[in-house]
Amino acid sequence: MDTPSVKKPDAKNPNYRDKLYTIDSKGNRNWVYPQIVWGKFLKLRSIVAYTLMIVYLIAPWIKYNGGSLILLNLHERKFTFFGADFWATDTIFFMFFLTSMGLILFLVTSILGRVWCGWACPETVFLEFLFRPIERLIEGSASQRKRLDESPWSKEKIFKKTLKHGISAFCAVIIANTALAYFIGPDKLIEVMTSSPAANPVLFSVMIILILLMGFQFGWFREQFCTVLCPYARFQSVMLDPDSLVIGYDLERGEPRGKVKDEEASGDCVDCKLCVRVCPTGIDIRNGLQLECINCSQCIDACDSIMDKVGRPRGLIRYDTERKLLGGARRFFRPRLVVYCLILAAYFSAFYYFLKIRTNFDFDVLREAKSSMFVESTDGRIMNQFKLRLSNKSGENEVFDIKIGGDTGEIQLISPLTEIEVKAGEIFDMPIFISVEKEMLADKGQKEVVLVAHSKHNETLEKTLNIIGPKKE
Repeated sequence: MDTPSVKKPDAKNPNYRDKLYTIDSKGNRNWVYPQIVWGKFLKLRSIVAYTLMIVYLIAPWIKYNGGSLILLNLHERKFTFFGADFWATDTIFFMFFLTSMGLILFLVTSILGRVWCGWACPETVFLEFLFRPIERLIEGSASQRKRLDESPWSKEKIFKKTLKHGISAFCAVIIANTALAYFIGPDKLIEVMTSSPAANPVLFSVMIILILLMGFQFGWFREQFCTVLCPYARFQSVMLDPDSLVIGYDLERGEPRGKVKDEEASGDCVDCKLCVRVCPTGIDIRNGLQLECINCSQCIDACDSIMDKVGRPRGLIRYDTERKLLGGARRFFRPRLVVYCLILAAYFSAFYYFLKIRTNFDFDVLREAKSSMFVESTDGRIMNQFKLRLSNKSGENEVFDIKIGGDTGEIQLISPLTEIEVKAGEIFDMPIFISVEKEMLADKGQKEVVLVAHSKHNETLEKTLNIIGPKKE
């Protein structure tokens, strides 16, 4: 049987692609100057974007139960979310959180496509609704910005560029300091901002690095991040299927393209290319689903505005599924959605279970590094030294009792304190000694002992220790 021939891409076809839209044939950067068409989707995205900005800016300043609403204190390895404190010992909760976020991303992408990229990603929110509006306000429309960039340096160009970058730098300072507040808290941030940089060199350096990164990203790199660096654009094809919601061009309705007065053209697309001119990544949505498309819906608003002018139905470019764009019927329930939901339900159930059994304190018992593992006293008792570490994860001071559990017999706990008070959110270290009769050791010179920590709120934790002594002959 003959192998069917495969039609190779035609490089002479104007729609043929072998490079990014933002890279020319010589490998140079093609700058994107997106126009703005105010349609229903841009208005909705504006509401979402500015709401997210407000939440981002005010969240670290909100106090809750005497502490911060959100605080990622890396120095003390303490993380606060809506009044609940999590410590480095609570790694299982971080595992559940990160894995669940990944699964939710898979689920949402399978249903709604790249809605995150176009509506909630910080890159899109800050670039499209903060820095580009500043640019349009100072430098003008897309054509005016392009002419300004291509023109030789003049007093007007220097003034506009300086003003634009100055205002953008001020915004970058606010964004960077807010990001810092999530990690050090608002009180520490005010202290850093009102003191000399020499007093907090590390934090000041981090702030400068963040500002420079934002200057590079939002001032020059821009949409290249979405197409070159962001991994989400690369593996989205694994999460999408023919029934995922995407932004697509109705090929059957739109082709062949032609001007409004062209009698030979039977398609609705008038080839005005406004959908290309408004795209923040510079693509032509009529060439199909592409990794550069961030589902921002600008092309939908642009196309709908043209359809209104020429008296044709809206929706030539629209949110839809690939299956429906090709004439089929959309299927909402698919096996992958069921699998994602079942796994998420299992993760949330496990998260809730571990949260219910979680105590407000942790305690560890570490063997002290000594030249000898044990000490034998003159009366024949074997003594081991340990370091007791108590972590109070609650929001109030706590008092603990440390005792030997079970049938203690001749086992003695030697401690400098009978009751240990640990302040809220602090860690307390203390040396302790455990003494046993030599006869209690097994043939290999070992004895298991249970140490019990009990809080005044009736929470109890146990640790099993191995007492080491001389082996029996």
